[in-house]
Amino acid sequence: MNYTLNQLRVFQKVVETNSVTKAADELHLSQPAVSIQLKNFQDQFDIPLIEIRNKRIFITDFGKQIANAVDTILNEVKAIES
Repeated sequence: MNYTLNQLRVFQKVVETNSVTKAADELHLSQPAVSIQLKNFQDQFDIPLIEIRNKRIFITDFGKQIANAVDTILNEVKAIES
């Protein structure tokens, strides 16, 4: 697996906002940039992290497990940076 901190941050924000557009706004990125990072992150797993139904994002159970791991990783990164 070769994911980047940027992909982790993007995934975390998408999970938090349940929206690629809102995540893009809050991260000061374009919507296509967030979509690409999300897709690249998703492609590293055999099980879907999100499902899109009627233009709404739903986090799968596996996606929630990964989101918890991402939160832990990013908190550790913040601790290292401090």
